[in-house]
Amino acid sequence: MTNSIDLNKLRIFREVVLAGSFSKAALNLKQPKSRISRVISSLEKELGLQLIYRTTRQFHLTQAGTELFNRISPLMLELKKSIEQVASESDETSGLIKVTVPDDIGTELLGQLCHEFMEIYPKVQIGVHASNDIVDLVKNSVDISIRIGRIKDSTMIQKKIGHIEMIFVMSPLLFQKYQPRKLKDLEKIPFLAFEAIDLKTHFIKITNGKEKLKFKFIPRFGSNNFFVLRSMVLRGTGVALLPVFMVKRFLESGELVQVTKDWKVEGLPIQILIPQQKEIPPKIRKFIDYIAPRLEKYF
Repeated sequence: MTNSIDLNKLRIFREVVLAGSFSKAALNLKQPKSRISRVISSLEKELGLQLIYRTTRQFHLTQAGTELFNRISPLMLELKKSIEQVASESDETSGLIKVTVPDDIGTELLGQLCHEFMEIYPKVQIGVHASNDIVDLVKNSVDISIRIGRIKDSTMIQKKIGHIEMIFVMSPLLFQKYQPRKLKDLEKIPFLAFEAIDLKTHFIKITNGKEKLKFKFIPRFGSNNFFVLRSMVLRGTGVALLPVFMVKRFLESGELVQVTKDWKVEGLPIQILIPQQKEIPPKIRKFIDYIAPRLEKYF
């Protein structure tokens, strides 16, 4: 007799006894009757005992089969309860959640949301990788990604949370100095561009909802970081095109002014991505359910 028995064989044996026939057990377990029969024969071979007398019309348990059933049934029930209890405890939402997010969204918004989520679920750990690089979620074992732009990837589950809207902003003092009323007036104001070092002539596609234009700017200053641009705009260096979520509170406080309100850059979609999986872990589902509606308020 073998020293280790496959628990699944014992589970199938118990189901056959409870069902009263191989056919009913096969239906309950959604497996072919022939496989059920092979499993029972394999279990009998491993134990070195006959458990069931079979005939073409019926079967009944041997003494060894009856004794085995009586012994394993309470143990199998206890095992089932233990598994359910572990699953219930895991649903308390604990463990590590790994997230990638663009720099600006991570710095401006995600820190506060992660703090709030961890206050609600103290057993959760969250690791945030803030970068504008595209991270391979599967390769790097990342749970969630917040990405900007149109994503065509069938291996990802996507949840759209809005659009990134870009608007022209400047300081009140600079606005008072130049008093821009029309789109053409922006050409007189130093332009702060979202780009790296070269500061080449900048062409931006803008729309007022009815027509689209390609507007030309010659940058006075440039950076590939929106926080640097926002800092320069607050200091009155020039006018810049910045995401609404990064300037909203400054517009409300009067530290910044939106100019040419009718004209803006067409928004890019923003979405939450997770790898395709049969069942989303409770901690991931709860995290997404928490942050998605709160991010939507900004987009």
